Amino acid sequence: MNKISKDNFALALGGGAARGAFHLGVLHFCEQHNININAYSGSSIGSIIASSHASGVRAKEQLEIFTSKDLKKIFKFNYFRNGLFRIEQTSKIVEKLLPIKRLEELKKPVYICSYDLREKKLHYFEKGDILPLCLASSALIPLFRPIKYENMSLIDGGFFDNIPIKPLENKDYEIITIDLLPKREFTISKKFNPIKIFKRNFLKTLYENHSYSIKFSNHYLTSAHIRSFSLFTFKQLEDCFNLGFKEAQNHFLDIMK
Repeated sequence: MNKISKDNFALALGGGAARGAFHLGVLHFCEQHNININAYSGSSIGSIIASSHASGVRAKEQLEIFTSKDLKKIFKFNYFRNGLFRIEQTSKIVEKLLPIKRLEELKKPVYICSYDLREKKLHYFEKGDILPLCLASSALIPLFRPIKYENMSLIDGGFFDNIPIKPLENKDYEIITIDLLPKREFTISKKFNPIKIFKRNFLKTLYENHSYSIKFSNHYLTSAHIRSFSLFTFKQLEDCFNLGFKEAQNHFLDIMK
């Protein structure tokens, strides 16, 4: 196991919807042990948490926002217009979560992963408007509509690179990936179930795409227990947060300088 430096530390935060509380638990551990984070990269919920933390919003503050009743109010039914839901971007709770407007105004680099449907191209944005780019990186179709941004039609980058370490490479960072969708083995059922087949094929593609990130990271952090947490409910955020903190503690206490 490599020694971890407190002075050259970068995080790649994977997508996984409500399981993002696990990221916050890891970040809380870093804050408590004065571990300096020099750069972030993220897909989906990972991009939101990365941008918020780089904006100065601490992990516990983010957790309070995600568990608040006000956050639930920003999700609006979209009447099936290119997605089931949309997000109210002018809400005060959104501004509290993402107080800085542009990526280049952050004191530390943040890379947001999103995919352009028009050009069929994956982007790692390091400049631009934080809120629409975070929403684009989290636009899981068909639940949310694609986000129009600078002549692009952007969707969730996690479809193609769920733990984006590539923008962090070749910069002398100690890269740590945090995986909210750890690999699991699927049993082959003799019964035809199209939903299970779709899920299995989707996850197979997902695992193939982020195997690169796992292989070339300095440290890889996840937990098999995270599979017990739902992707689309906010009822277990505290427990998921505590799991992230515990896994970070178990992984790093014996290797930190």
